[in-house]
Amino acid sequence: MDVIELWNGSTKALVSIDGAWLMNLSDDNGDILFPKRLLTAADGSKKQRGGCHVCLPNFGPGGLSDQAQHGFGRQMVWAVARQTQSEVTLELPNGDDEYRDLSSQLTYALDEASITITLKVVNNGTSELRIAPGFHPYFAVADGEGQVSIDGETVDVQDLEGTLFSEGTSKRLALQKRTITMASDDLTTWAAWSDQLGNYVCLEPTYAGYAFLQDDPSDDQLLQPGQSRTFSASTGW
Repeated sequence: MDVIELWNGSTKALVSIDGAWLMNLSDDNGDILFPKRLLTAADGSKKQRGGCHVCLPNFGPGGLSDQAQHGFGRQMVWAVARQTQSEVTLELPNGDDEYRDLSSQLTYALDEASITITLKVVNNGTSELRIAPGFHPYFAVADGEGQVSIDGETVDVQDLEGTLFSEGTSKRLALQKRTITMASDDLTTWAAWSDQLGNYVCLEPTYAGYAFLQDDPSDDQLLQPGQSRTFSASTGW
């Protein structure tokens, strides 16, 4: 598994080409994201948790499509297209099955106190493709941190197992150790979630939440032949 190391000042990011997964993000004050690892659920099943991954082409369940939870993007091996000390662009020339004509690029741009993630998709085929992506960050919380604040409202972490959706172009997540600010003009449906298998809370920017549970896509979810779209979100701390 090839891992790319990014630096900006004291901030470090580790990105794997396997799933284009941001495996860890940290600075001198510790982990910003819960480091990616394999955890065991109550039923004995193994779950990949931590870091941040793209949800492509769908965020959440695949509905009537053949897509797995959160799509194929996190399950495929990407290639490095460009890299500097603080930025990397990964590419996936083809998706799977009906998305074989979809090409994707994912860029992680690291600043000293922020990171910007940008997904660009292009339909190189002759049929329209449904796209409703998102990003899935796992923010590190302290041991026993039972409550967090989202946009000034206190939320019990145990209540996040059901996923709380909200709208907006920005979000503020206040934790015991630090405050996270997030912004996106493209991904404006936010999912707050945690299964409490580890010390993390997720606040995920998505295009339209669980869009693939709706049988009929809205026109804005359809990527026409030859069309490209870009989705970007920034996170500061």
